[in-house]
Amino acid sequence: MYLNDTTVLYIEDDLSTQKLIAKILKKHCKEVFVANDGEEGLELYKKLQPNIVLSDIVMPNMNGIEMSEHIRKFKPKQIIALFTAYNEPEFKSRASELNIDAYIMKPFDEKQFFTSLNYLAMAFHTNLDIKNKL
Repeated sequence: MYLNDTTVLYIEDDLSTQKLIAKILKKHCKEVFVANDGEEGLELYKKLQPNIVLSDIVMPNMNGIEMSEHIRKFKPKQIIALFTAYNEPEFKSRASELNIDAYIMKPFDEKQFFTSLNYLAMAFHTNLDIKNKL
């Protein structure tokens, strides 16, 4: 579908989760770039301009919300998904304020994960304006 022609920047500080998800993404996406925290993710983003940013929230140095805020200033319509175990109202509220395109919950649920990513890839490739958040 659309994912196989999509580049993804994946930001995750937990190395076991990072290795697992990066391996899965690499099977389905055109190209996958991996960062260990928000600072590294932001630098890679500026350099590589991926189609989709997929980030954890709670990370050292710069969290996923802060990184998303910087990306939104740089490119307001960038497709961003948060992949997190944190369901706290303050994270969801801030994600909503930043117009985060998807909020995908951990633990990893393959169906939810790929439904969300396929939708985001379709949105990118067809220039679909994402009005209904996942």
